[in-house]
Amino acid sequence: MAAGKFVFLLLCLFPSFLEAKPDYAKAESEFALAWNKLYPLPYEKIVKRDPLQKGVQLEKRKDQKTVFIYNFTLFMPKYELQDEKPVALAEGREITAFFLWDPKESENPYRIRLGELELKP
Repeated sequence: MAAGKFVFLLLCLFPSFLEAKPDYAKAESEFALAWNKLYPLPYEKIVKRDPLQKGVQLEKRKDQKTVFIYNFTLFMPKYELQDEKPVALAEGREITAFFLWDPKESENPYRIRLGELELKP
C-alpha cells in the first residue's frame, strides 16, 4: 500500500513522467499534415526516419516550452507545369527535413526546416 502512495506522490510531483514524447510513427503522420499546410508541392515519400541517428531531440525555449525535433530524408520529385498544373516527374532528389513539433501548442504547433539545422546551446 505504501508503494502505491509513493508512486502516486511521484506522479503528482513530477507530471513530466506522464508526458511521453511522441515517437517517429506519430511524428511522421503529423509531418505529412504540416507539410501539406506549409508547402505547395507534395514530397513523394519519406525515405528514412532519423537518418542522422540522433533520435528525438528536445529544444528547450526561453518561454519554458519544449519542442520535439525529428529528422527525415524525403524524396522530392521535380515538377513540370502541364496545363498550368504541376506534375511530378520520376526524377528528383533526396532532402533532409527537420520537423519541429510542440504538441502542446494549439495554434501553430509545427515548423519544418530543410537542410541543416543549428540547435541553440
